[in-house]
Amino acid sequence: MRHHYSRSLVVSNPEITEVRDLSTGEIRTVWDVVGEDYEKALQTRMAMKQSNEASTPLLACPLCSVPVHMVSMSKERRFYLRHETEDGRCPFRTKGGLSEERILAMKYDGARESAAHKRMKDIIAESLRCDPDFSDVEIERVWKGEEANGRRRPDLRAVWKGTLPVAFEVQLSTTFLRVIAARREFYLREGGLLFWVFNRFDMGNARLTQEDVFYNNNRNAFVANEETLLASKTTGKLVLDCIWSEPSISKGVVTWGQYNRQVSFDELTVERDRQRVFLFDADAARQRCMAELRDWPLREDFRVFWAGMRNRYDDASWLALRKRFAERGMSLPRYPSDSDGLVSLLDTLYSAKAGRPVGWGYADLVKVAHHVFDKHKGHLWAFKLMLAAHGRGPKIVAEDTTGKWRANKVKAYLAAWSQGNPEFAPDRRHDSLVSFLFPEIATDLPKRPS
Repeated sequence: MRHHYSRSLVVSNPEITEVRDLSTGEIRTVWDVVGEDYEKALQTRMAMKQSNEASTPLLACPLCSVPVHMVSMSKERRFYLRHETEDGRCPFRTKGGLSEERILAMKYDGARESAAHKRMKDIIAESLRCDPDFSDVEIERVWKGEEANGRRRPDLRAVWKGTLPVAFEVQLSTTFLRVIAARREFYLREGGLLFWVFNRFDMGNARLTQEDVFYNNNRNAFVANEETLLASKTTGKLVLDCIWSEPSISKGVVTWGQYNRQVSFDELTVERDRQRVFLFDADAARQRCMAELRDWPLREDFRVFWAGMRNRYDDASWLALRKRFAERGMSLPRYPSDSDGLVSLLDTLYSAKAGRPVGWGYADLVKVAHHVFDKHKGHLWAFKLMLAAHGRGPKIVAEDTTGKWRANKVKAYLAAWSQGNPEFAPDRRHDSLVSFLFPEIATDLPKRPS
């Protein structure tokens, strides 16, 4: 197997280079386990540690059969594998220096809790007591498990809607992955939900343990502060700041942007069996982007052809496109002009996408809009969706120097849609092709105009 070391997330000289997969018995390399996707690596890291805590390890050292987990370097986000316990019987040496337990003792034992931590607990408790969906709000009450000696003392606990116990844990400083994984496994086993809360969160400057929580919670993180407490008191609900990542495609590459807003707990999706709570479903969005990305070359080739078609129509290129679309189950006409309304529709939508006329002999986008209203009313719905999808509203407003577009024609087509005027009904003949070429409007295109 060839490894792309330039892209690998594995340290340059890992001590353990192979592990045994305990479910299949196969030997896997550390490069295969860690992979090249940072988000997936952190999810694998959490799954390995949580499985070890549950005494159902996923991977073990092939020499000594001791379970292993994934560790990150302190200054660089590269990973290696380490024995869960190291007693000297294995030639692989993966531990050195102080143990986690000793470090935790040095950091926390005998030290008084910080004022910031105490204030965070008070903020969350006050916020929870504002929300009638939460009951039995308690700070640092011991949570006794079903198993002998199984117990935790979360920062806060409460019951959501009378059925789901929720443990709220505040993270202000570094927490070992072992601690995070053990808590996730405990609350999963006990029928509860673990909910991490930060005092601040910035993906551009996040610690590894923050990323462990973030990437294992569907790229959603939650923050409590004085502002969210005020919002909780105002709305009568538990309000937190939610920070999430959202994918988009730019020139054939998936990129992630960070977003945030205040949310109430009842807006969130709760997945107790996966110990996840989120506002934005980043996993689903990523799957949509990957599906869209697979079609990006064909979609882009079509756009390039269409943009240059007026200067030089290349019949061989069109026939090649017809063949490729047929392989995808879509038919294109023998010549673009053979299908009534297709040329005007695609010129309209590509103009909205580009923010300038494409295929039309007009100087600006608002003149295209006037022409579509006057001659191609069936295109108005798709045109409106494309303008909104690409934020062209300000451009149309700036170009509408007479005000006639906004004052007359926008009002006219909105009224016509409201009244069900058939003259303004969307032209549905090319919806499947439009949905493929312009996936950003595919969800709303089949809907009734509004």
